[in-house]
Amino acid sequence: MLNESLLKSGETIAVAISGGKDSVCLLDMFLAAKERLGIAVKAVNVDHGIRGETSERDSLFVKNLCEKLNVPLYYKKVDCPAYSRENGLSAEEGARALRYKVFNEAIESGFCDKIATAHHSDDRAETVLFNLLRGASALGASGINESTSNGRIIRPMLGVSRAEIDDYLKNRGLDYVVDETNLQTDYTRNFIRLRVLPLIKERFPEAEKSILRFADTLKDDDLFLKSLAEKAIEEKNGEISFDENLAKPVFMRAAIIAMKRLGIKKDYEKAHAEAVFSLTTAENGKSVTLPKGIVAVKDYGKITLYKSAKSDEFFIPFALGEYEFSGKTYRFEIVVDKNVKRVDNRLIADFSKIPRGAVLRTRRLGDTFKKFGGGTKKLKDYLIDKKIPERERDKLLLLAKDEKVLLICGIEISDVIKVDKETKNVLQCSISE
Repeated sequence: MLNESLLKSGETIAVAISGGKDSVCLLDMFLAAKERLGIAVKAVNVDHGIRGETSERDSLFVKNLCEKLNVPLYYKKVDCPAYSRENGLSAEEGARALRYKVFNEAIESGFCDKIATAHHSDDRAETVLFNLLRGASALGASGINESTSNGRIIRPMLGVSRAEIDDYLKNRGLDYVVDETNLQTDYTRNFIRLRVLPLIKERFPEAEKSILRFADTLKDDDLFLKSLAEKAIEEKNGEISFDENLAKPVFMRAAIIAMKRLGIKKDYEKAHAEAVFSLTTAENGKSVTLPKGIVAVKDYGKITLYKSAKSDEFFIPFALGEYEFSGKTYRFEIVVDKNVKRVDNRLIADFSKIPRGAVLRTRRLGDTFKKFGGGTKKLKDYLIDKKIPERERDKLLLLAKDEKVLLICGIEISDVIKVDKETKNVLQCSISE
C-alpha cells in the first residue's frame, strides 16, 4: 500500500504522527516494512496548542505508543493561536506553517532524513476541490504532491483511500485518538469533507475517483508547461527574467516560478501572475508591485522580477572599513600607490576632500551629483543618463554629505573629491560579491 519508490535503503524516516487513525496506520505500515526496505523508523509529533487538554492528551497517547513500539520520538509544542494572530494567518494556515517548521527542524538536527505524512487519496481529492473553489492555477488544482522540500517531505499513502485505512486499522486491531476539530465545519477543509463531498457523491458516487483522474491529467499538462517555463527563465544577480512573448500558459508559470523563488509562498500566485502578464501590453519601464516587496517590470522585451531594495535601509557614518549591503561587500581603504588607477568595481578619490559628517546611505529624494569633469545634476537624471535601470538605483550605496552625493559605489565619483596633484591620501572603494 505504501509508495516505496519514495524510500531508499539506509534512510531514517520519521512519521508525522498526531495519534489519529491515518498517522497511526502509516506508522504501523512503516514498522511492518522497515526490515524489508532497510530503513530506520522514527516519529515526529507537534502539539499545536489549539485544543488545550485534548491536544496534550493526544500527544501523551503518541508518546506512550512510541515507547511501547520502541520508536524514537521528536516532540515539539507550539503556540499556533498566537503565531496565527501575529502573522495574519488563519488557524489552518498557522498550524501548517508551524508543523512544517518543526519537520524541517527535525531533519536539520539530524534526527531523520525524511518526514512521512499520512495524506491519502481522499485528502488529495478534497484538496483538489478546495483549490478549485478558491481559484487556484492548474498546479494547485492537481492537488497534493508525493514529495516536497526537495524530497525531504514525502507522502507515501496518496494511493490509499480512507476506507482502506479503516479496514487496515480494524484488521490490525490498532488504537487511535479522535481530534474533535475534524468534526467541526468551521474549518474549510472539514466543511468540504463533511458537507460538500457527501452531497456531490449522492449524485456522483465515483466523484472522488473522477476528481483524481482530472487532477492527474492537469498534473501531467502542468509538468510539461512548467518544464518549458523553467527553460525560458534567466536568473542573474537576484533578478529573474523571461521573454514577454512567451505563450500565456508558459508565461504564467514562469511568473509563478519567479515569484516563489523570490519569496512569495502563499497561494495568491494566479492573480499576481495575471498582473505580471498585463505588462506585456504596457510600455517599456512600466512595473507592478507584488507581495513581499517584489516588483515586476517590463524591460526591453523581457519581464524582470526582483526584490525591491527600498525596504533595505542603510545609513551609517562614513569610516574606513568593510560594509555589507544588498548582497555585496564594500571596502573603503587608503592605498599606498598614489598612481593607482580606477578599474571595474573600484573607484578612487581624494580622502582629504571628504567632509566631516559624510555618511554611507541609499538614495533619497533631492539628491544631487556633480559629475566628474562636468556640471551638477539631479542624481535621478544622472542615473537615467547612465542607463542604470530604476530597479538597480535603490541598491546603490552612496557616500554623501547632506543632499550632495560624493561617490556612487561601482559607478562614479563626484568632481568634488577627484584625485589631483595635491592629493596625499588616495581612498579606494571596491566591491565584491
